[in-house]
Amino acid sequence: MRRLLSVITLVLAAGTLSPAATVLAADHRVTPSPQRFGVRLVDIPVVEAGNPRALRYIVDYLPTGTVIHRRIMVMNQEARTGHFTVYADAAQISHGLFTGEAGGTPNELTGWITVQNRTLTLPAHGYKMDMITIKVPPGATRGEHYGVIWVQQAAIVRASDGFAIDDVARVGIRIYLAVGHGGAPPTSFAITSITAHRSASGQPSLLVHVDNTGGRAVDLNGTARLSGGPGNTGAGPFPARQIVTLAPGQSGNITFGPPKSLPNGPWRAKVSLVSGITTAGATATVAFAAGVQAQSGLSFTTWLGLALGVMVAALIAVAFALRQRRAAARHDEAL
Repeated sequence: MRRLLSVITLVLAAGTLSPAATVLAADHRVTPSPQRFGVRLVDIPVVEAGNPRALRYIVDYLPTGTVIHRRIMVMNQEARTGHFTVYADAAQISHGLFTGEAGGTPNELTGWITVQNRTLTLPAHGYKMDMITIKVPPGATRGEHYGVIWVQQAAIVRASDGFAIDDVARVGIRIYLAVGHGGAPPTSFAITSITAHRSASGQPSLLVHVDNTGGRAVDLNGTARLSGGPGNTGAGPFPARQIVTLAPGQSGNITFGPPKSLPNGPWRAKVSLVSGITTAGATATVAFAAGVQAQSGLSFTTWLGLALGVMVAALIAVAFALRQRRAAARHDEAL
């Protein structure tokens, strides 16, 4: 029997959501009414109590034939009664982003999920618990599956001239569910390179390339510190500009943005990354070169290779011309 720990925690994507104040469509000015609501995960496995990711998302490893239940809390933060729908949707990880589909897009995982209350009516500033049940069938595909539990509110907004639009807002809780036998796959990632760049406007950035070497998805965040700079100076820590999500086998880049006034260096860069309770670090000597890349976008190494190629081609042409001249001279002497 799986032991659960009840907590109150905000979800990642958006604990609350407010749509844009004004929408323009076909020369009609429509002002959506404020829609503020949220959803929180309440239950997590006791074994995951120290994992920050499990406090925010449904993260679990289940053998086939297993059933789990997770409570969520839906909160109406508006000053009037709110009507909501709750449903499961497919999700995918691509280009460093976890993206939930919209409108009830199915995948294998969504077929295992049932929602106790698919519609909720909440009073002003009220809340209600809902139950999410995930039943993994015996023939489930092994590996990690991704989905999202959406809480959605829809309304028809009308302009003064009678023009109307559908105003839809949603917040969600991610699902990372691994299926298999013999124990959960490991979570691991590796930093494979650290490079420094300076844009044409003079803005420095540190680019860190990461490979997901484990069997679980990771949500990567972290910091970068610089030491041993000019005059033995240091800088940082600098936070990552964004959280990068990688599925098993995927690679991606995390960027850090030092201030524009940062000297070129060289520097000793130390990067520390974390996903849940898994960490990795690396160091490298870098320099934020004053000479920016050419406008074509080719790197210095590429330009150097092209230059060397041109030089080699020129030397070959000169050698060929000299050979032709000597051959012509020998021919003249023979005549």
